[in-house]
Amino acid sequence: MAKKKVRVGLIGCGGNMRNAHIPRLQADGAVDLAAVADTAQEPARLLMEKWGTETAYYADYRKMVRDEDLAAVLISSPHSTHYAQVRYALERGVHVLVEKPLTIGARKARVLVGLARKKRRMLVVSYQRNFMPPHAYARELVKQGALGRINGVVAYVTQHWGGGKGWRMVPELSGGGMFMDTGSHLVSSLLWITGLQPVEVSAFMDNRGKDVDIDAVVNARFANGALGSLNFIGSASRHDERLAIHGAKGTLVFHLHQWGIREVLLNGEPLQVPKRVAEDTPDAALLRWIRNGGKGYERPDFAVEVAKFTEAAYKSAERGAPVRMRQ
Repeated sequence: MAKKKVRVGLIGCGGNMRNAHIPRLQADGAVDLAAVADTAQEPARLLMEKWGTETAYYADYRKMVRDEDLAAVLISSPHSTHYAQVRYALERGVHVLVEKPLTIGARKARVLVGLARKKRRMLVVSYQRNFMPPHAYARELVKQGALGRINGVVAYVTQHWGGGKGWRMVPELSGGGMFMDTGSHLVSSLLWITGLQPVEVSAFMDNRGKDVDIDAVVNARFANGALGSLNFIGSASRHDERLAIHGAKGTLVFHLHQWGIREVLLNGEPLQVPKRVAEDTPDAALLRWIRNGGKGYERPDFAVEVAKFTEAAYKSAERGAPVRMRQ
């Protein structure tokens, strides 16, 4: 049976939309790219070139959402614009996939998740690691108790992040630096896989002469008594990422390098992922859920927890003291 066409609009036509999301939409084979919106025409032109055909262009995303009969929008724009863009689409009954982080600030994240529930629309946050088979299966194992009580987590992510330019280096647009951006993936993986609830955060950050944080160390205490230590080093030479989850009965270790999975170990042996846990992406999942009426969809409540953790870490670094988190 042929796939049902899904009519989609894009908000933000920069490199991430072109190089990450467009290939995923093309791989689906049944996406009707109805329109794109960007404040500048050149990124939109380059995106259409990558898509292969010209489509309607809007300088104002609100006009696009009003004028086009869209099933969904994909949003890849500066972090500070996410809240208004996601809210506008949800209020008009459009499903949304938005790049991470969901918003700057936990209150706004709660509003958007609540609005999606009220409008009965799907809201997907593009934390792609959560769609990788080893991560998805690891979450199953933790829920089943394979690791026992989680007692500690140790993690780091490195990247040559401080050499970047553009809106990510402008605090009013990005909301923060390496920790807010790439670091958000690591925080998401930790909280999504383990289900741990942070109750206290202590952070140290260094801007390395920039306007946003480049390096950070964040220590956390969780509701079950577990402790965590996370490092975010944006002054490194390349991407490398590890997440170790230590339980009373077992240990899971993830190693990613240059954005690909190097290995995932369970108690020192390669994790055997069942074939039923298929490769997936946020984009493919949203399209599938639209077509099947939401079967298998899970609200992004964890994205609110990521926002709370992020907010607490920045407050701690600013105050020079631990910050307790509201539950």
